Amino acid sequence: MESFVQPRRNQRSLARPKALLLYPPIYDFALYDLFLKPYALCRLAAWLYRCGYSVRLVNALDYADSRSINALGRPKREARGTGKFFRQIVPTPPEIAGMKRSYARYGILAESLERRIAFEQPDIVLVSAGMTYWYPGVIEAIRLVRKVFPKVPLVLGGIYPTLCPEHALSHCEADLVVSGPAYPQLKDFLDSLSLPTVPWIASEELLLLPEVNWQAGALRLNRGCPMNCAYCASKVIEPRFVPGNPQLLFQTVGELWRRYGTRSFAFYDDALLCNKEQGFLPFLDKICRSDLAPEFYLPNAVHLRHLDRSCATMMKRAGFVEVRVGFESAHSQFHETLDSKLDLPMLAEGLEHLLRAGFSARSITAYVLGGLPGQEAEEVEMSIRHAAGFGIRVQVAEYSPTPGSALWPEAVRCSSFDLKGEPLTHNNSILPMRWRGFTLGDLERLKLLSRNRWECSTA
Repeated sequence: MESFVQPRRNQRSLARPKALLLYPPIYDFALYDLFLKPYALCRLAAWLYRCGYSVRLVNALDYADSRSINALGRPKREARGTGKFFRQIVPTPPEIAGMKRSYARYGILAESLERRIAFEQPDIVLVSAGMTYWYPGVIEAIRLVRKVFPKVPLVLGGIYPTLCPEHALSHCEADLVVSGPAYPQLKDFLDSLSLPTVPWIASEELLLLPEVNWQAGALRLNRGCPMNCAYCASKVIEPRFVPGNPQLLFQTVGELWRRYGTRSFAFYDDALLCNKEQGFLPFLDKICRSDLAPEFYLPNAVHLRHLDRSCATMMKRAGFVEVRVGFESAHSQFHETLDSKLDLPMLAEGLEHLLRAGFSARSITAYVLGGLPGQEAEEVEMSIRHAAGFGIRVQVAEYSPTPGSALWPEAVRCSSFDLKGEPLTHNNSILPMRWRGFTLGDLERLKLLSRNRWECSTA
């Protein structure tokens, strides 16, 4: 810590230190903005603001950046706040070469990103990292900060350093790599720099920074998940299930509605319906009694075992436009060994509740999980046909090997890729667990089947 050289501050920054939050560009084979927001940074920003900081966000995924529009064209967007990002084709890393799809950098131009960083005069920089295989964008962002502000302390946190801490420590030039929750590691680091801190308040309070582009809002009621699914590392990222505050969530929706005219909202919860009598249902009741008329979306699926008639009815009344459910597989053995998430009859029961509540089959999507270690394509095909038989949409969710999950050792053993040494190989687009029983060709065929089955059933 003694090696850090404090940046010189003017009189204004002495009174109110500045924290710069950085949301990096993303390198991937495909990226669609399905309500992708820097939620964790906004939550962290609320704490920093209480500590006395002036907080600014540099959002590399800003789809309204004028310089990038002039050079790359305007990304196609939807009225609900979803759509495409700026995209530049780049060479595919050799570790994941051989795909027919192009590898690309998503986000504003590098020179535009550098300009935005250079415009600030921060006392501390905090970088958020998403998926493990998105780390090239994190490295780029950190190098730009080091180029412009070589003496400013920099902190890296998020999913990537939590699941791959050794890799992050050896590949990213951060002064502090936070693995797991930011508190108390971040507080201790700021204290060591004689920067102001206050005790952490465990809530979902957000600082509604204008740079986020609040055409769509990101919400989270509960933290963590009580389930122990073998293919998920939720317990590593958030060890405990923490019920949320419905009043605070309602206030967040109202503030976004009034301040930014936000009308579309997406839930980030891993277990939204858990503890619903104390959290989710009271929130829905507040929405129904208010003069707000929002539209709600569920990019993360909800658990069918918690979906009953009353809940489905209130969701429809409150403004839910679509519902996504975690079905995963029609094989009972899948659920007996991997997630204990549901019994097969739960799909039919849950769909009946949703349809009776007024949801159309078109607005319901069931996720089917494909590409697990040793899984055969025929199993996934049967699951697609089973779910599609109800007339709903079906989407194949490709498995991504996740460090820290119960299935991780088996994934490492079965994969022909270097999962332990190279996070790029966690990318589900490359089908890391491919084998003769489940090939890339099988994956494309199954994704096409899921689309065609729904189109045929609604023709």
